[in-house]
Amino acid sequence: MTTLLKNNRTDRASLQKPAMTLVLLFSLFAFFLILTPILTGLLGRISHKHDAILRIAMVIQDLLVFILPALLTALVSTKLPARLLCIDTKPRAIIVLWSLLTLVVSIPAMNAIIEWNQNLHLPAAMSGFETTMRQLESNAQAVTDSLMAGASVPSLIVSILIVGILAGFSEELFFRGAMQRIMSASRMNMHAVIWTVAFIFSLFHFQFFGLVPRILLGAYFGYLLWWSRSIWLPVIAHVFNNVSYVAYDWVITRRDGFAPVETKPSDMKEWVIVVASAVLAAIGILLLKRFLQRRNDIAA
Repeated sequence: MTTLLKNNRTDRASLQKPAMTLVLLFSLFAFFLILTPILTGLLGRISHKHDAILRIAMVIQDLLVFILPALLTALVSTKLPARLLCIDTKPRAIIVLWSLLTLVVSIPAMNAIIEWNQNLHLPAAMSGFETTMRQLESNAQAVTDSLMAGASVPSLIVSILIVGILAGFSEELFFRGAMQRIMSASRMNMHAVIWTVAFIFSLFHFQFFGLVPRILLGAYFGYLLWWSRSIWLPVIAHVFNNVSYVAYDWVITRRDGFAPVETKPSDMKEWVIVVASAVLAAIGILLLKRFLQRRNDIAA
């Protein structure tokens, strides 16, 4: 069994065999990824309620594909699993509020990036690939819409629990708590680790035309973990982001019966808001970095 040590300067996870630990994590991930549709298929034979089965399937996926591999890998690879996953440190309330405020002020800028990514077109020679990617994105969006279907308050609560809280927690535990922390034990530069994990995190959603904003969001969560040494800070930020999306979609659906289509900023006033949003978000991130690095003595 390998051991994990705490490096006060960089807070890297010190594993004797990080490559083997990463292989174990991905092996467990692949095993449960294959097992999940089998279990879901068995559920389909018991009940024919599509929406209920889909929601149960998402819960099973979050538990088996993300949470269980992270926990099992941590338990097997180190005597300090809580330290590896960074679940033993609680962030200060003021830092939580500041990280959420930074997310809020970034919304106009992120919406502009989302719109740009959605309208991105590949060269004519790659039209077949683009068609396939857009179909995958359409399928993924259809699943999300089914999960959040319904304008009733109970439907909203279920969507918040599954899409908002459970998905946010499980993905952060796996991608940041396990994958990022294990990769940080290698000789890779921490910035490279964070952006690599953010890229993998975005790829997993199978939405090419949402790739860039998810990479940026994943990187933000990754830096929050690195600077704070607590998985709970990115978990809270991720859950807040998901719950905000669920609540907004529910309000719009309840009001109009359909979700709105985002529009690209078309005049100078809207672009000023986008630029101001980007500047304020950058300032928020820099202040978070300065405070957390000074408090935790983490090198840049």
